[in-house]
Amino acid sequence: MAQMIRFAAAAVLAAIVCLLLRRSNPELQLPLSLLVCGFILWGAAVLVQPAAQLLQTAASLSGLSAAYYLPVVKCVAIGILAKGAGDLCRDGGQSALAGAVELGGAAAALYVSLPLLTTLLGLLGKML
Repeated sequence: MAQMIRFAAAAVLAAIVCLLLRRSNPELQLPLSLLVCGFILWGAAVLVQPAAQLLQTAASLSGLSAAYYLPVVKCVAIGILAKGAGDLCRDGGQSALAGAVELGGAAAALYVSLPLLTTLLGLLGKML
């Protein structure tokens, strides 16, 4: 809870500073946004680390192969990164770049999930 309050406070403070910079130095808005987003992403990565360790422990206890859960984790990470990069591009006034980043993220997620889909098709082939 305390970490989320820090994230929100940093984002609101950066938004206020960006509004103030809009009149005098609008070119400094994007670097400030990138800096604060980097701070929040770093903090989020620290928070996600225990969940990743729990997922690894659960996978090892269940005997589940990494081929089953790793593509899902990669797809989630790709989705988060694509959404964040797209939002930053939109914030910088580049909506076409934002769309391209999100399309690239969707293609990357599909590519990463191909081994899982291949395994699923093999399993279906054995069942039939």
